[in-house]
Parts: sequence; C-alpha cells; structure tokens
Amino acid sequence: MASKVKITVLKKLLMEDIVTEYAGKDAISVCGKFEEGDTFITDGRTVPEGFCTWAWADIFKDIIFVRNNMDCIGTIDKKSQIASCTDGFRPVIFRIEPYEE
Repeated sequence: MASKVKITVLKKLLMEDIVTEYAGKDAISVCGKFEEGDTFITDGRTVPEGFCTWAWADIFKDIIFVRNNMDCIGTIDKKSQIASCTDGFRPVIFRIEPYEE
C-alpha cells in the first residue's frame, strides 16, 4: 500500500454548449478552484487543504484504488488513475498516482 497519493490537475474544461443551453451564455466559466498543474498530496483519508470537496467526493474511490496499489486499467504505468469531478458544466480532470516521500 502506498502511504500517500499525489493528485495533479491535468485539465479544466468548460462544456460551452451545455452552459449556453441550460445556464445561459457566459453564465458559468471554467472551475476557479484549481489551475492546471496544481498538485496535492494526501494520505487518502484527509482532504488536502484548498481541494474542492465536491471533486474529492467524486474521485475518492480512485484515490483509495491507487493507494491500495490496485492495477489501473488504461494508464501506461498501471499504477496511476485518471479521474474527474462530475460537474456537468465545468469538469476537472485529475491524475492520481502513488507518492512516496
């Protein structure tokens, strides 16, 4: 088991067509909580300072999966996981990987 995991913000998206149709043009912009390239270290039990609790809830299962060294399907190294928050207007994509100090 990895003692910690590293969470990296890979990409912030804006679903412009969905925003325009359901929230109104320019009503919502990309997520302001993160910047691409931001990194967070966690033991998997504690939400890192400054991390969005909505995103944490969405990717928590992936954090535990990586922390327990389970094979990750779809990534080259089979040790990291790509996950996202479920905000339908402005999702954020994360890479979760084992972290050893």
